[in-house]
Amino acid sequence: MVKEFFFEQRHHLFTALVAECQDVLAEALSKHGVATLLVSGGSTPAPLYEALSKTELNWKKIKIALVDERWVDPAHAASNEALIRRTLLINNAKAAEFIGMKTTAKTASSGQGETEANYRKLPQPFSLAIVGMGPDGHTASLFPRAKGLADALKPDNDNLTAAISANQSEVTGPNTERMTLTLSALMKTDRVIILFTGEDKLTVFSAAQQPGPVEDMPIRALLHQEQVPVELYWAP
Repeated sequence: MVKEFFFEQRHHLFTALVAECQDVLAEALSKHGVATLLVSGGSTPAPLYEALSKTELNWKKIKIALVDERWVDPAHAASNEALIRRTLLINNAKAAEFIGMKTTAKTASSGQGETEANYRKLPQPFSLAIVGMGPDGHTASLFPRAKGLADALKPDNDNLTAAISANQSEVTGPNTERMTLTLSALMKTDRVIILFTGEDKLTVFSAAQQPGPVEDMPIRALLHQEQVPVELYWAP
């Protein structure tokens, strides 16, 4: 079951979610001495990251890594790394160590080995993952019917990361070559929080909660499992 937290206003959502993230990370630091925060791109979580960056956590002991990335230069406008550096790795959180996904390799497929090696250095279990959901039912860069999706969704996949080639659409835009966490990597996380806003996406989410092919709506892989606690934070 997914715990659902609905808010009438977005600023109330972010106030509650910042407190929740702070609690989860503080607990991980207390228990393990280190914490790993996995973050997504997009405009929706930016206010969360900016507020979280000001919290009084021991950021030197927190490692921040991406849930997914477009295979573009980190200076590119579409880069998730650029967004995280701009919105989260500031204020107190600039002391955190950041691990990106993009390498100097020309393609995601050829760069996957290096990305995988970097991610295997992260402390496990991962403390917290913040993921979104697209109007097509994708999460991270697990896109419907994408090349590489089947392997990325295998529960017994030993890899933490996977190269994905999405089918171009209004959702993907021109940057269809991606790197993403695998489902098995997300299952190595203490807590997964799904964050999105708007009535349209809530309708998509309700559809994803119903039985159906995971390949059509990959977020179903998160919703229909009992291994890891999943929470939804939503506002109009």
